[in-house]
Amino acid sequence: MRIRSLLILLIIGLALIPVFYLNRWLQRVVRPRESAGRFFLFILANFLLVIVYTVLVVGMVVRLFGR
Repeated sequence: MRIRSLLILLIIGLALIPVFYLNRWLQRVVRPRESAGRFFLFILANFLLVIVYTVLVVGMVVRLFGR
């Protein structure tokens, strides 16, 4: 049971690496500091990123480890 918990933490930790670089890329492309409209677009994009990535990571963990 302990190894299973550590593997889940490892998967979550490894899943954070692409999100970090995707967020940095989004900051470069959208440039949220230039205007309020760009800032809200950046917030919306990050919100969608969090929702989609959470669904993907949870789906991967459920698929790998089952119920």
